Amino acid sequence: MELTPSMRALAEQKLAVLLGHIQQRSREEANIRIVMNKAQEPDKLLAKVEAWIDGKNYFGDDSDYTLESALVRAVDEVDKQYLKDKDKVKERDYEKNRELKRLDERALDIGDDEDDLTS
Repeated sequence: MELTPSMRALAEQKLAVLLGHIQQRSREEANIRIVMNKAQEPDKLLAKVEAWIDGKNYFGDDSDYTLESALVRAVDEVDKQYLKDKDKVKERDYEKNRELKRLDERALDIGDDEDDLTS
């Protein structure tokens, strides 16, 4: 199936959500691949979206009677995976920062020798 200008415009419009996640990254850090084709079921179209963002791979696919709805659901699937992964990273960073803020009593050097008190 040949990609028509209207299909290209549709893909760019529906990918706006994902493009927002990768705007400030280089091509090596983030890349999105879209496949639009006929599905195996009669009269259905297939949309596949694969995104590589910061070394991680996210994938979504769907088929429907309209290319737009299949593409929307495939993009939504990738977006949900990315946001879920991003939230996990934030949670890990939060725990790390929390541990760093805790006061380690052994790290404190409080001179409680009696010789120091009498001097």
